[in-house]
Amino acid sequence: MNVVILGAGRVGWQLARQLVSEGKEVTIIEKSPEEARRVADRLDCRVITGEGNSIPVLRKAGIEQADFFVSVTESDEINMIACSLVAAEYSEPVTVARVRNVAYSASRMVQQRLYGIDHIINPEIEAARAVIRSLERGAVGTVNPFTESGLTMTSITIDPGCSLAGRLVKDIRTSLTGDFLLPLVIRDGESMIPTGETMVLANDLLYVIAGPEGTDAIISAAGLRRRELRRIAIAGGGRIGRYVADYLLGNGDDNGSVSSPGTWTKLIGRFRRKSTNRSVHFIDRDYAVCRELAESYPSALVTNADISDEEVSETGLLEGYDLLVSATGSQELNLVSALHAKNHGVGRTIALVRKASYVSMAREMGVNVTVSVIITMVDSILRILRKGNIRSIHTIAGSDFEIIDFLLDGNSSLVGKVVRDLKLPKDSLILMVNRGEEYLLPGGNLQLAEGDRMMVITPREAVKKLEEAVAGS
Repeated sequence: MNVVILGAGRVGWQLARQLVSEGKEVTIIEKSPEEARRVADRLDCRVITGEGNSIPVLRKAGIEQADFFVSVTESDEINMIACSLVAAEYSEPVTVARVRNVAYSASRMVQQRLYGIDHIINPEIEAARAVIRSLERGAVGTVNPFTESGLTMTSITIDPGCSLAGRLVKDIRTSLTGDFLLPLVIRDGESMIPTGETMVLANDLLYVIAGPEGTDAIISAAGLRRRELRRIAIAGGGRIGRYVADYLLGNGDDNGSVSSPGTWTKLIGRFRRKSTNRSVHFIDRDYAVCRELAESYPSALVTNADISDEEVSETGLLEGYDLLVSATGSQELNLVSALHAKNHGVGRTIALVRKASYVSMAREMGVNVTVSVIITMVDSILRILRKGNIRSIHTIAGSDFEIIDFLLDGNSSLVGKVVRDLKLPKDSLILMVNRGEEYLLPGGNLQLAEGDRMMVITPREAVKKLEEAVAGS
């Protein structure tokens, strides 16, 4: 796979880093000489200094041989123009544009290939989806769905004194109702695929794959009573905070609070809407923003205050709230605010960060859920770039593993083979096979069939080999 990336910012850097680690051929175009040098010194890929809307620069980057062109600069307009230019001159590359302005994202470009843009990714909307998935499961950990299967992957931290601590994985499986898998454990910064003989310890981070019943069973066993989150405070009145509020208050389709009528269905519509008696309380230090929020969300409480000020806790502003979503423009403030809220009686906290390294740090600090805008964005792009009918991919922060969900079509070399004869990459493990209504544990004698869906956990450096095995190449 040959990928040309325009923009060496956080998203471009993380995306390139991921693809390079998988053995993909990557070229980055960056207009800033300083940023270009920084990337060239740290990544084993080609780096071209120049403007991405220049035909000579694109040719120098090898756009003629590219399978994908991904434009992730900070400018929506540059990303759209660059994709349009590539599509007008070259028919082969699939174009992907990072577009933050919801007016662009909600336009016909989402549904039709206008201006040469094959795929539009909105980072704030992807982050809002991640927040919504988590709060709908009680904000006990991050939640990642496996497309169309009804299964999710949820992270759970084992607190000291938890009834699961000191028990073997095989004993936990037999003692709880509901089917679930424990594909990964992160302990002291090291990740491992557990066996039945693995003992769960305090402070372990468990990843659980299950349907609603199995997830609830292990959450309850871990002492993390799933509660319905009714009173929700949102620190920060920016795009992500507003998208989450639109969902919670049932806005968007009727009053156009996101953009125009029907926008919410197009952008976040995969979530099932239901009546709610939830209340939303915005807290923002910018008075002008607060006035806008008060006008756009008449049913919400809006407070003009700095979430980090002592008076917020002294006046009991957050007292009795079930959840704080800290979504200000400062990731450091989001972490501090989430910790501060937990110390003053808020039941659960969700913090938005940009640096992937902050995810594990926040977990150690005691924040319930940390959503990385960069990781959610990169995962969304990787789902587009994957081959072999791969439906979804989940990058696990703080580990070297990925969990991939893919469909076996008639061209796959895996069809007709039994599991024991598969030559998967080292340290790769089939977690589950979905066949129609059944979810099968992959015993050695299980024969794979066309139409099966498989979930595989694999080291990041082995993704390329796994893709080749799935695609039959």
